[in-house]
Amino acid sequence: MPRFSDAEKEIIKGKLLAEGERLFVAYGVKKVTVDDLVQAAGIAKGSFYAFYTNKEHLYMDIIEQCQMKLWQELDDFLENHNDLKPKELTKQSFCQMLNGVKDYPILVKTDSSVISYLQRKLPQDVLAAHVFEDSKALAKLQEYGVLFAYELPVVAKALQALYVAIAYLQQEGSDHDGVINLMLDSLIEQIVRDNP
Repeated sequence: MPRFSDAEKEIIKGKLLAEGERLFVAYGVKKVTVDDLVQAAGIAKGSFYAFYTNKEHLYMDIIEQCQMKLWQELDDFLENHNDLKPKELTKQSFCQMLNGVKDYPILVKTDSSVISYLQRKLPQDVLAAHVFEDSKALAKLQEYGVLFAYELPVVAKALQALYVAIAYLQQEGSDHDGVINLMLDSLIEQIVRDNP
């Protein structure tokens, strides 16, 4: 396994993230190979495996980086809208996240078939860490007074399922705002408690 200084590691990882995102957006996670990634990043194939177990792990890392940017946008949104009632705050926060996703083409391309593919290819610890990241965003809502009726991992999974359903509806091309609002309102009614 190659030895890199911390500065080299940072540069190589940055190249892998940037080139990986570019290739995954252009061709999809299934069609991009590790050879494509290392060629684009200008590194040896063995060096790739010093950072990632497989291309799917890189894909998930890219997704998590995009999500971190979305979480920062969510923080800003929450600070500016902390006067809303918990259910409305949760709904508007989720809508804010949905609109923010459009700024990240790789997130838009991550539909139910890609998620299913990643679930088959990634180790459970990588998937569990991803659910943990979603739970951290929900914990942020709790800081603003939102009380959930279920444990955060359950709420995170429910919102992930809703996101997949919404992504599917949006791919159909028609305007489904009414359906999306119905699904979102129904889920929020179940997962968010009314404050006493």
